[in-house]
Amino acid sequence: MNRTHTSYIVALLLSAGTLLTFAAKPADPSDADKRKAEYIFLEAADAYTDNRFDDYFMLLRRAASLDPGDPFIAGALAEIQLANSTSDSTTMETAYEALRQRWLANPSDENNATVFASVAKSAGRIDDVIYVWQTLDSLLPGRTDPAMNLAGSLVARGAVKADTADLNRALGIYNRLQAGLKGNVQLSSRKIQAFASKADTAAIIAEIKQLYADAPADIQAALYIGSVYTSLSMPDSAMRYLDRACEIDSTNGFVYLTRASFFQTQGDSAAYDREVFRALESPELEFGPKFELLSDYVIKLYADTTLRPRIDHMFEVLQDVNPGEGVLHAFYGDYKATIGDLAGAAEQYSYSIDLEPENENAWQNLTSTYAQLEDVEHMAETAQKAVHRFPANPYFAFSAASALSQLKKTDEALQTLDTINTDMLDPKVLSLLYSTRGDILYSIEQADSAFANYNKAIKLNPENFMAMNNAAYYMSEKGVDLDNAELYASIATASDPENVTFLDTHAWVMFKKKEYKQAREIMDKALKISGIIEGDDNTSNEEPVDEQNKPSAEIYDHAGDIYFMSGDHAEAVEFWKEALKLDPENEAIKKKVTHRTYFFE
Repeated sequence: MNRTHTSYIVALLLSAGTLLTFAAKPADPSDADKRKAEYIFLEAADAYTDNRFDDYFMLLRRAASLDPGDPFIAGALAEIQLANSTSDSTTMETAYEALRQRWLANPSDENNATVFASVAKSAGRIDDVIYVWQTLDSLLPGRTDPAMNLAGSLVARGAVKADTADLNRALGIYNRLQAGLKGNVQLSSRKIQAFASKADTAAIIAEIKQLYADAPADIQAALYIGSVYTSLSMPDSAMRYLDRACEIDSTNGFVYLTRASFFQTQGDSAAYDREVFRALESPELEFGPKFELLSDYVIKLYADTTLRPRIDHMFEVLQDVNPGEGVLHAFYGDYKATIGDLAGAAEQYSYSIDLEPENENAWQNLTSTYAQLEDVEHMAETAQKAVHRFPANPYFAFSAASALSQLKKTDEALQTLDTINTDMLDPKVLSLLYSTRGDILYSIEQADSAFANYNKAIKLNPENFMAMNNAAYYMSEKGVDLDNAELYASIATASDPENVTFLDTHAWVMFKKKEYKQAREIMDKALKISGIIEGDDNTSNEEPVDEQNKPSAEIYDHAGDIYFMSGDHAEAVEFWKEALKLDPENEAIKKKVTHRTYFFE
């Protein structure tokens, strides 16, 4: 039976965990069984073509049971066998031998030769690989593929051997092929690999000179020669051929991409910048390589503030040459956000979303950017749109609810939270949902419901320290369950001792418990971290204050109250004055400043 059949690995498409075994061999199959096996094998081929892989496997096994000695049927089963990583070494060796026998049954069959050679290579049996390609090269002398594969295999074996016989043999094959393929870059690169294994630099240089003589107007040849000279640490020679590539085609973006890489290795930043711009401006170079080049440039150099105008110009150039690329605007947004240009980041994320509305990450970045800008209206609008587009992502519902709550649209905020599928949330996210709902409910004076949600949040995630902090603060404001409020506040403070918000809450709880000395100790720590008062060594804080720890009207107001009840009335008034500067419409603070006293509520 002399036939070919493409039967590549399909085990992953078969039932998971199935162990494959060859059928038992009858002593002597009849001619009728052989004909039937051949017919079933052809049916199996049709099943494979139709992607009916279960049928393919079943038919193969049926055919093998009828004619176990057929090398083509056994070989097809062997491919599946070798893909089954659970098979033992003995079974795998049997399958390997079946592939060998299938190829030997028709050595000129390139498909079966390629499969067996590939398996042999993966198994590290380089001698078998060489034997396959040597046989095929002798049977098909007019074909270049077997010869190239044979030479490549000889180089692979020769690179790890002490003598150079394999390398010289490979070079002989390459020379034979080169007689009909002058100026072929791939062929020359293969020869140079062999010369490199022999450490024959003179032969490498001679080969690239011959390549240029055979193909003086070939850009790929010029670029390749330049790369070889670069690897040989001969930059001047490399530059000559990179310049030659420009002479051949001054509009070829790939040329400038290669030149940029060269100048980068040489540490010539000015030339590197120049070639990067030329590559970006090239209409012929595809967007992918240009985007990769720009990304590499930005990631490495964004911290240099002197280069920011240049980076902006690079983005503008690439956007002009390659309009409509959402990923480019998204990356520009990332860059803008990184350097602190939040307005610019929001603009670029918006462009990205307009071009690629299914880019979930861009929606999330835009929502986050509006939050940092404190642009609550745009944050709410963006997050609400994203909720409908990406209902499975709770981030958008949380963000929308937070923004809507700040806009006093609390009913809408709560309705948005209700859209979240709680069945899909892990305990920590579900805890966040309850604490967010608690914040909103408290804002509309539904304190009991708010505390019930906080308790659920904390029970689900005992490390939801913000829920503890907020629950403690609101309890102190209401003057209820102050012992539990102190417990929550102390746990939150212990989790993050430098968090001014947590410290302020803790101090305020102690104030409400009339433990003024302890309240002042905690508040003083918060004031020091905020940079409001000096540290213990009577020096001002030189480290910049974190954004979340910057002084607020609330902390000044609380500090004033605590200091007043601690007997430091003059300092208390100064704190209230600072609070009034930050919140000039606050009538309660105005009253304290005017009368220079604390008023009990």
